[in-house]
Amino acid sequence: MEKRSIGYEALRVYVRFAFWLTHKKVIVIGSDLIPKDQPIIFAANHQNALMDPLALVCTNPLQTLWLARADIFKSGLAKPILKFMKMLPIYRIRDGKENLNNNEEVFDQVTKVLENRGSTALFPEAAHSGKRQMLPHKKAIPRIALEAEAKNNFQLGLRIVPVGIYYDHYWNFNRTLMVQYGESIGISQYKERYAENSQTTMIALRDEIHRMLLPLTMQINSTQYYLDYENIRMVAEEEYSNYQFFSNNPWMQQFQAGQELVKELEQFEIKQPDGFDLLRKRTAAYFESLKNSGYSNLQVVKVGRTSYVKLLMQFCKALITLPLLATGFLVCYLPYKLPRVVLTRKVKDPAFKSTFIFVSGLILFPIFFLIESLLIGLFSGSFMVAIFSFVAMPFIGKLAFNLLEFDRNLIRVIKLKTLRKSIFMQLEKARLGVLELVPGKWKAWAE
Repeated sequence: MEKRSIGYEALRVYVRFAFWLTHKKVIVIGSDLIPKDQPIIFAANHQNALMDPLALVCTNPLQTLWLARADIFKSGLAKPILKFMKMLPIYRIRDGKENLNNNEEVFDQVTKVLENRGSTALFPEAAHSGKRQMLPHKKAIPRIALEAEAKNNFQLGLRIVPVGIYYDHYWNFNRTLMVQYGESIGISQYKERYAENSQTTMIALRDEIHRMLLPLTMQINSTQYYLDYENIRMVAEEEYSNYQFFSNNPWMQQFQAGQELVKELEQFEIKQPDGFDLLRKRTAAYFESLKNSGYSNLQVVKVGRTSYVKLLMQFCKALITLPLLATGFLVCYLPYKLPRVVLTRKVKDPAFKSTFIFVSGLILFPIFFLIESLLIGLFSGSFMVAIFSFVAMPFIGKLAFNLLEFDRNLIRVIKLKTLRKSIFMQLEKARLGVLELVPGKWKAWAE
């Protein structure tokens, strides 16, 4: 576990490539804050099953040892694979009280990794939520960190690095992912407190991790109105970002605008519950109208911003690129559709949906690409053509999906701007009706 693995690194190269193919954008913030030549524990928020650890694996160079829920190790086939991927089980009460003692051996292995200036990672929530809400933190990370330092007389130099993981959407293909590495927490400062009372020190460190991680996440605290907050943010975040400065980095600008907007909404709910209730109802009515009409908020916004000249240019682009779209469709349709239509029916937890699709894609796409390229080589009579086809297929597939997304949006925008203009006017009126109730000085743009 402590040694650097060539096989692991080879697999990571492939997974990183797959990450690039399946994500529209992967943004990494603060990687320079990761301590060098020091033992590290990464503490990340957990929303999206296996995609969360992969987000860290693909955005920093360290071969990190992961602690994962013990139930995924039950399969005899899974154990060697997970071990190869540098994963160890951590047992919870739900795994049976009789198994909790197994954690001692696991923690000993983790300590050895840290003593060799390696890195480990686990989620302080100990479960994924599938929402922009951190669950209450557990004491596993503080316990591992403090015990490892105590065994080394607090001379280990261990640092805990908080990591915020943000997806613009959890399940959709071609989403945007942002990974933020925050300022690390030194453990040596807890030496005297730990000697006085180990339990209260663990709790204090747990709370400090939560405090340091919170600014790196999109946190919607409301449980009753979670969906309303998320929908309001979806409608108002970009406009809110345009009229307040938060960061020179455009991705951070939008992300922090969303954070600030959520805080404004929380205060609005507390101080003006009637106004918040009206905003919530208007938002719900707007999204119901979108659902009934078959359009998205983004498409409504685009109609208002896109001139007829620009639409004509975009239509010409769609026609010119149609052969590329058709090629990518033929090459990728079956491996793309198969896990979504057939296999995901067996996935009961929605939070595992994107994980299952991603992992099945790692296997299915190369198989289909190999078969298709061999057929192309057979019909063309050229081995070189077959090799070129196999190499080109992933890139053609990514380009084709982007073109398909572009064409679908373009068709809907053209319809909404021309044939269904009255529907657009109704939707735009409803959208502006939501915006005018969103709290904050930023509303000056609409006046």
